Amino acid sequence: MNSINPFVQIVLVETSHPGNIGSVARAMKNMGLSNLILINPKKFPHAEAIALAGNATDILDQAKVFNSIEEAVKSSKVIYATSARERTIEWPILSVKDASEEITQLAFEEVQVSILFGREDRGLTNEELQMANKHLIIPADPEYPVLNIAMSTQVVCYELYQASQKDPVLAWQDFPEYTAEELNHLIQHFNETVEALGLVDKKHPKQILTRMERMFRRLYPDQMEGNFLRGFLKAINNKIK
Repeated sequence: MNSINPFVQIVLVETSHPGNIGSVARAMKNMGLSNLILINPKKFPHAEAIALAGNATDILDQAKVFNSIEEAVKSSKVIYATSARERTIEWPILSVKDASEEITQLAFEEVQVSILFGREDRGLTNEELQMANKHLIIPADPEYPVLNIAMSTQVVCYELYQASQKDPVLAWQDFPEYTAEELNHLIQHFNETVEALGLVDKKHPKQILTRMERMFRRLYPDQMEGNFLRGFLKAINNKIK
């Protein structure tokens, strides 16, 4: 088996039921994953999480807790978000099977990946979904496509396990990709420059900037490309001061 575990982290955002955290830990261990990240869980640690984890309490013991998604994924280079909701501005969307094959390939290339799972009652907010490079969906009956967090995590972990059984195809790489934190700084720099140039449509400012953010997250700039763009933006800012 080709282990993708060191390069994939499962991120649960504001999980309210501790039993779900335990069930997710069990699903992860079943499929050879152990990097569990919790964003502001309502009850953790908790006896119910331990009870439902079964023999996966070691994953609970080593789970990392953060106050924000930004802090939790800042070292990741590619972020996927699970979502069943349609958006006004569509993000790149992959089925769970296709996404798992892509994530596995990235892990084979030692690229850090985070997979975001939302709250039990309302999933991820629009702002949180926009932090991702791509969205991941689990095809289901349109009349009732909603899976609970334990079920959806089990499906994703299973597909990752299946994909990891294949032989890796290592891709050529010139420079390492920007991390999520570096990409966020680039997007912020770009937005500030566009606003300084007066290029934002005042009637729809957020929509235009959101589309540009989607473009940057889809491009996966590497260190040289990202630094070149930052230098280009800095030169523009110096000219207009």
